[in-house]
Amino acid sequence: MAQEQPNPNEVVLGQEINGARVVTLNRPRQLNGINDRVVYLLAQLLEKWEQDDDAKLVIFKGAGRAFSAGGDLKMFYEGRSSDDSCLEVVYRMYWLCYHIHTYKKTTVVALVNGLVMGGGAAMVAPLKFAVV
Repeated sequence: MAQEQPNPNEVVLGQEINGARVVTLNRPRQLNGINDRVVYLLAQLLEKWEQDDDAKLVIFKGAGRAFSAGGDLKMFYEGRSSDDSCLEVVYRMYWLCYHIHTYKKTTVVALVNGLVMGGGAAMVAPLKFAVV
């Protein structure tokens, strides 16, 4: 499968490189914080790749030196999100964490450098293969 060219302006980058699928959180100035858009895009990519027989490996990484540092907590503290209630967004975030940890692909890896806390830690720290 051909490699997709990532959009540097997008908050989540998804790349398909041979049998590997790479998801990169691309908000380094916000410490790659989780928000409703990030949750939505991650869920879309993971669902797509779960159905793809060519996908053998999924790798999570963050641009810059942080992975999901505090954005989910900020969303909860402010009690709002762009379109949905905070409770709905938090529910989707925890559903996404559950989906990641029950993912049907055999190998999911996290390669994270720098700060890892909040929703990012919930997503990647419990993986079988996590270099954090």
